[in-house]
Amino acid sequence: MSVGNIRILVVEDNVSLNEILCKIMESEGYNPVPAFSGREAMEAMSNKGPFDLVLLDVMLPDAQAPQGAAMDGIEVCRMIKIDPRFADTLIFMVSVKDQPEDIMRGIDAGADDYITKPFNTTLLLAKSKAMLRIKNLQDELREKNRLLEEMAITDGLTGIPNYRYLIEKLEEEIKRSHRYHTPITMILLDLDDFKKINDTFGHRHGDFVLREIAARLQQGLRETDILARYGGDEFALLLTQTDKVGGQRVARQVLDCLSESIVINDREHMIHASLGLVSFPEGTAKSSDEVIISADTALYRAKELGGHQIYAAPSESDE
Repeated sequence: MSVGNIRILVVEDNVSLNEILCKIMESEGYNPVPAFSGREAMEAMSNKGPFDLVLLDVMLPDAQAPQGAAMDGIEVCRMIKIDPRFADTLIFMVSVKDQPEDIMRGIDAGADDYITKPFNTTLLLAKSKAMLRIKNLQDELREKNRLLEEMAITDGLTGIPNYRYLIEKLEEEIKRSHRYHTPITMILLDLDDFKKINDTFGHRHGDFVLREIAARLQQGLRETDILARYGGDEFALLLTQTDKVGGQRVARQVLDCLSESIVINDREHMIHASLGLVSFPEGTAKSSDEVIISADTALYRAKELGGHQIYAAPSESDE
């Protein structure tokens, strides 16, 4: 985070002192925004944020408001800390109250640090820099963790979700189906004779085909639908709020979207696929494991019948 991007909310009712604090922060390249009461502070947090740091005076004019409307620095601190929108905002309390119990009240309210007036400018800046440095490290760590989590559920070749993510979402959708009595359909897709492409033209050629297939399959999907790489040359489609009839319609659209040849180095490749389809709760499968097994069995049956076709697992009503 560059210094110029660091935004600091300065909450101080004394106009002169507020201006001094803003100038101190500006001298270090920070971007300060003034507020002169607790209510102004909360409005700024909601409408002018996000802020990296709040310099917060404890004694604010709101504290003199009628009972029930009071909002001193302690209350502002509490309100900021309980709001999930401001979870990453640091609070640095500045106050004339210098007794240990006063400092403890501020820390208990959620303040990250506390300095008393009159303050030493060098110390104020040193503490602010230290807090912002820690925040920057926390932000970097959070982003790295987010990327790691994303990598754990993303297929490295195609960029679409992987098997692990698919299973997590399948279990969630089955629970939702039980709760709201809505259907879901899973389609497993296997590319016919894909091994010949790898054996004849090499794996780089094959990887290009897999990426192209993933891109085509993503087209036309609803936001709630999930496309995942099931493994090797197999893909899976998890269709929410879709019954067997709707799933078969989507499966036919999938075959249509794969009917156009893929051109690599001026060479056309016709790609055919077999699709196995199972619907829940229409089918005999009653759990995520059974859905997977049923879809796998349907896919095997489609391959067994010659490939390049759809086979839907029987429903209970079919038996």
